Amino acid sequence: MLRIGAFARIAGTSAKTLRDYDECGLFRPAWVDPATGYRAYSPAQLPQLRRILALRSLGVGLSEIGRLVSGGADLAGVLDRRRADLERERRDVDRRLAALDIRVEMGAGSGRPDVVVRPVEAESIATLGSPPGVDLERAFYELEAIVRDLGIRAHRPPGALVDTDGARAFVPVRRVAADARLVFLRLPAERAATVIHQGSYATLPETRRALERWVEAAGFEPSGPLRVLYLQFGGEAELELPADYLVDRSADFVTELQLPVA
Repeated sequence: MLRIGAFARIAGTSAKTLRDYDECGLFRPAWVDPATGYRAYSPAQLPQLRRILALRSLGVGLSEIGRLVSGGADLAGVLDRRRADLERERRDVDRRLAALDIRVEMGAGSGRPDVVVRPVEAESIATLGSPPGVDLERAFYELEAIVRDLGIRAHRPPGALVDTDGARAFVPVRRVAADARLVFLRLPAERAATVIHQGSYATLPETRRALERWVEAAGFEPSGPLRVLYLQFGGEAELELPADYLVDRSADFVTELQLPVA
């Protein structure tokens, strides 16, 4: 029998690791002195410990290793799942490297907006039943007036859905109402590449092109229409819009572009 320090040196690990494995029930010593609590190990235990250490070096979790040791999991299945995890991590690393290249090319620190890939929550919205058009300002006024009169507006910022057919204004709602002028939709939760645009809407197309270029270069595929969310905007007093989002100057406008990606 070997004391814990000697066994740890032979195994290529630390005494602390062996104590941790013992406490969680993953790898027990061959014998424990009942009087002192000292742990002792047999060289015959080395193959089992080496299997555990090898799996840990691959990033397999302790709970999954425990199931393997107890016979409750299949080694091939565990390794296949770990391979899939590593492939996903590699794709994420490749995208991050591509994003670094884009930042360098665009000029890091140049004041250009940063793209962040993040989850976007599901949302209930109302849009006009008429075909999408380019006069968003008029569409928003009409839509906000209808939703105001129905008393169904939610306290969230309005937005627009943009695809090949054009842009469609939308307003967040608390519930559906019977009104033939409106179409009610439930925007799904998405993973989206997002960017914040500050200032006048005149330069919004430039920000959109930069976002689409970033998505392509980072190896993502657009998976839905572009969402434009107006986080600070101007509006008429009679529409009774949430004051939290209203500003007087176009220089203070804040808009988020959200492009769903896969």
